Amino acid sequence: MATSGGDIGYPQWTSKAEKRGVDPLGMQTTSVALYQQLVPGISNVTLRVRYYGLYAWLALRYASDVGDISVERWCLYLRRAEALYALVSVHVGGERGVAGVDWATRKLDAAGANITFYAATDRADGEPQYLKQKFGAYGAAYGSQLLDIGVLQTVPGHDVPVPTLDIGEPLAKAFQATIGAAGDLFLAATQVGTITRTDLAQLDVMLPSRIAANGRERDLYESLLLTGAQGEKSRANSRSHSLHLVLRIAREKGSSVRAETLRWSLYASQCNAIATFAGLGEEEDRQRFAWAVYQANDLLHLCYETILKLALDILGSSPTGMTFDSLVTRTGSRLLSAVEMYAAPSWKDLCESLTLADDPVSDMDLNSEMSLQHAVLQSARLEAMTNEDSARSSIVLLAILHKRFSGLLERIARDLTVLANRDFMRSLVTELRFLDKHSGEPLQSLLVRLVRQRVLDRHPWVATQKFRGQGDYTFLLESDDGRVRLRRKDGPVLTNPRLSSAIAFLEDIHLLNANGTTPAGLRILDAV
Repeated sequence: MATSGGDIGYPQWTSKAEKRGVDPLGMQTTSVALYQQLVPGISNVTLRVRYYGLYAWLALRYASDVGDISVERWCLYLRRAEALYALVSVHVGGERGVAGVDWATRKLDAAGANITFYAATDRADGEPQYLKQKFGAYGAAYGSQLLDIGVLQTVPGHDVPVPTLDIGEPLAKAFQATIGAAGDLFLAATQVGTITRTDLAQLDVMLPSRIAANGRERDLYESLLLTGAQGEKSRANSRSHSLHLVLRIAREKGSSVRAETLRWSLYASQCNAIATFAGLGEEEDRQRFAWAVYQANDLLHLCYETILKLALDILGSSPTGMTFDSLVTRTGSRLLSAVEMYAAPSWKDLCESLTLADDPVSDMDLNSEMSLQHAVLQSARLEAMTNEDSARSSIVLLAILHKRFSGLLERIARDLTVLANRDFMRSLVTELRFLDKHSGEPLQSLLVRLVRQRVLDRHPWVATQKFRGQGDYTFLLESDDGRVRLRRKDGPVLTNPRLSSAIAFLEDIHLLNANGTTPAGLRILDAV
């Protein structure tokens, strides 16, 4: 049943909340699944490593001081602690990555010498809360990673987590020893839900940036992240190898690094000899290869999402819509026109006509993967039409990926099974195999097949699965009476592979700084 008025045509059971980056082709999923394997125990929303020590300490003190197995009591304990942590951060100033600082800023601006905060944590009706999530930053970001990395565990009989004996308890005790008397002051304030500005100033020793460069707490974070000795061994080793690669790249750069720098350095390592990665051990080299494949997989779904954006732009130019066959044909023709300069009879001929860049990160070579990515991402702006350069670049980049990685498909499928083991998933493996299979067809036929089978047929299937499983209405086009019409647009989006958080963690424990890898970080590399 449709609604009335301005919403006519939208079923009552749909949600019209507009989202970007909805993974309209279900291809970002494989990139996410791969980076989850490469950096376990860290996520894109775990922003500071000292939260791991803070939560271990809170869990230990809750068990000893409170001992109530009620999840609601534990929730209240967490919420008050997180809110107070945000107040300390804002009062001292200069901290990044602390949850609840927007609320804490408003609270401190409005408060006098005494700050009462329990109303903002206890979920009372009508009271603005420091965070909306029931379990705060712990539930939204850190809890799952603390369990995954082995700092906390659940035990039979109740759902309140406790520190693990081998990792969590030593970390909690080291955190407590570092903060000293501030710990009791902090917990006393959380119990009553009030604190003075004078007492806030005495809690700065607890903040994320206050990890001492020399001390047991820092050493335990290093061991947790980099030795590969905790938790499930293969997962811990994977995290350790990834972080070692970050240290190697920072050493080579001699400066602070960003996630984008890491992505491209690891991708380029597969394409030519780079001194940064000379002499890698077998396991670390496999990790380097996996990161290169991750970047290639991300580039591939950008190409497909750009083709989808082009189709949506074409569809949007016709207010009354068009037949599905017409949309496929027009999109295929636009792509063929974009690459006609190569005069390639087939996909195989197109690939052979392209010369791989010696440096895929060159901004001087228009056919380097980085240059092509920049051109492709022009179509990410939803208010702009997909131009000829973006359309051309999506096909050329796809062809270069095919040429660069088609000979590695057996290794990728064997070593990175998350990209190859499910029939309904689409990845670098499935799509390069598709291109291999049809590479001898006339180029126009291949492009039309690509648009229809891999993009426009794929999107409604993915959107249907999301609606059935999650209730999210993510259809970008809708069919009615034999015609398809544009509902809304979405453009190509890169996934975020946890590398920013990894960099922040390494900076927090003094292994990275503005000059690259620190002496402490270099000692770790020398020991490998």
